[in-house]
Formats: sequence, structure tokens, C-alpha cells
Amino acid sequence: MKNKTSGFTLIELMIAMILAGIGTLAVSWILFLNQSSWKEGNAKLELQRDTYLAMVKIEHELRSAIFADVTTSDSTLIIDTNGKKFFLENGDLKFPSSDSPEFVVEGDTDTEFHVAKSNGVVSIDFTLVRGRLESFITTSVMPRDLSS
Repeated sequence: MKNKTSGFTLIELMIAMILAGIGTLAVSWILFLNQSSWKEGNAKLELQRDTYLAMVKIEHELRSAIFADVTTSDSTLIIDTNGKKFFLENGDLKFPSSDSPEFVVEGDTDTEFHVAKSNGVVSIDFTLVRGRLESFITTSVMPRDLSS
């Protein structure tokens, strides 16, 4: 009489466990890569948004200013006689004013803000850096000219 048993052998179970483990590792790795990619994309998007919003704030202040009241140096923009100014401090772009306590765009020490004024136009180059991410925007604004 033959002893017939049904089921899986130990070898078959070990092979199934190894294949299941490899599959689980592969799915986990893919999820990890997707999450890392999403976080980096979100950080880039936030950096671009902050760069754009800083430039919109600068343009808004410049458009309502009088060209004769705008003073520039390489990294400082002073608007009107009330002392409103945009400037870099430790990588942060700041704008203290009487309306709001302080407008701040946070960046790293590699953040750059360059301003030039000529022929009735104020040109601005702004590079916002956070970690290894960088966002650059440039604009030219023509403030009001009361001489005409």
C-alpha cells in the first residue's frame, strides 16, 4: 500500500516564499521611488511658486511707484521716499513696510537678487535657492514717470 499524501513539499514552499519576498521588495522599491519623485516635484513646484509670488510683489510695488523715487544697488531695491525696500539678508528676500510687518521669501545663502535701473526701466533678476533646487525669474518694470 502506497502512502499517498497531498500538499506541497518544503522545497516548493521555500521557492514560493522567496518569489513572494522578491515581489514584495520590488513593489516597495517602486513605491519608495514614486514617493521620492513626488516630494522632489512638490519642492520644485513650491520653489517656483515662491519665486513667482516674490516677483509679483516686487512688480506691484514698482508699478505704483514713481521712477524718480526708485533707487537701486546691485542687491537692494528702494521704492519711494518712505523707505520701502527689497533686500537680501542671509538668503531671504525681505520687504519690510508699514502695511505689513515683513514680506519674506525664504532661501539659502546662494539666493541672488540683482537690480538695475536705466532709461525709465527697472530690471530685476532673482534666483531663489533652497538646498540643491534653484528657480530663476527675470523681469523689467516701468514705474510711473510724472515728468511727461
